[in-house]
Amino acid sequence: MEARAPYATPQAPKGPRNLAAPLATWLREQGFTATEQSTSPTYTLLEACWQGSQGERFQLDYTWASGPVPESTCRLRVYYAGQLTPEVLFTAQAVRRLKEVRLLLLGNRRYDAARMLARLAAAQKLASTP
Repeated sequence: MEARAPYATPQAPKGPRNLAAPLATWLREQGFTATEQSTSPTYTLLEACWQGSQGERFQLDYTWASGPVPESTCRLRVYYAGQLTPEVLFTAQAVRRLKEVRLLLLGNRRYDAARMLARLAAAQKLASTP
């Protein structure tokens, strides 16, 4: 019999990594409009927004910067109709995995309530069409 190498599982990178591409894909699946900007190989900004049925606009910003101290952060703001300044829902949250961003967004009460209202409005519209 041949000697086999021990079973090894690939390890995820220890530090923050650029999640912009998979995050943009997931956000688009959720109905967001997402724009990625890579100003250099070491810096990426992702801006994504979603319009609720009440006229509110949720904006998620994701920033990734590599270097001696790499960082990967995101923030969520909501602009309500008629208000000039946004309300901050969370800011400068360090994230390492896409799962963490999903939990932050989907766990936010205001965003969750807006998504539920949008689903109800869509269902009512569908039910009222002949």
